[in-house]
Amino acid sequence: MNPNALPQHFPQAFFERHASRNGASRPLAVFDCDGTVIQGDIGESMFYRQIEHFAFRVSPADVWQDHPERIELAKAYAVLADTPADRRRTHTAFEPFAGFLLNRYFDQLGEGKIAKACAEIVQLFAGFTPAEVRAFAAATFVEELHGPMGQRMLGGRPLPRGVRFLRESVSLIATLQQHGFDILAISGSNKWSVEPVFAHLGIPAERVIGIDLHTVDGILSTAPREPIPIHGGKVDALRRHDPRPAMLVASDSRNDIPLLLASAGLRVYVNSHRRATDDFFTLGRIPRDESWVVFEDPMILQN
Repeated sequence: MNPNALPQHFPQAFFERHASRNGASRPLAVFDCDGTVIQGDIGESMFYRQIEHFAFRVSPADVWQDHPERIELAKAYAVLADTPADRRRTHTAFEPFAGFLLNRYFDQLGEGKIAKACAEIVQLFAGFTPAEVRAFAAATFVEELHGPMGQRMLGGRPLPRGVRFLRESVSLIATLQQHGFDILAISGSNKWSVEPVFAHLGIPAERVIGIDLHTVDGILSTAPREPIPIHGGKVDALRRHDPRPAMLVASDSRNDIPLLLASAGLRVYVNSHRRATDDFFTLGRIPRDESWVVFEDPMILQN
């Protein structure tokens, strides 16, 4: 099997119809990241790694002031902050501390508070400089890409480890680039974690939209930049970043239906979670017409 080949049912005429030529403006294609371009969630991976490395400049109890166990979280943080770095992971306070953070995140996801949950884990990088967080994100990406796919135990939870590129999406991006398309990434993960994923595909950081924080005197604050690129917020963030209509949008999630429907051309559903494709259209209440392309069970590219 050719690792660079697109699925046979992809409409090849699309590339020629929208290719940039004769000085015309470059067409735009938009890609989600997690589950669309990579198998795995690089934003969550960075959250887990932050906990594992106890990489905090501000106590999470001060960042998440409405945490239901804020007092206990503050105590656990204070104990670990006073513990030598090489002994933190084995300290009796570490697993409860990790659990306070992870339970909060997953509880809010379970309650449907997706934008709040995703923004909150980004807020934990308050106190760092953007350069420091980008270095942490780059190290996370290298470890997740080249380490084994599997699980890690953290806070009493089995959590996924590892990310891999998806063949069909990587091939589609390369083909779009060859035909003069500008590629823009938009993700509900933090912007810094997504940047190295797309840099690997030749897409610069200025074409990456993700959750970001305002800075004060060069230091990241706890204030997220609006709009938060979750659900319809992705459409708002995209339009603020680039007013051109997207001729192709690709995503793996029903959460991105507003973004997918904002495409002026093709919509690519990447079924990387091996769910029933009919459910995507039925539960999303959208007709499956000729504007849709489905990548069923995309291939994971091994390193």
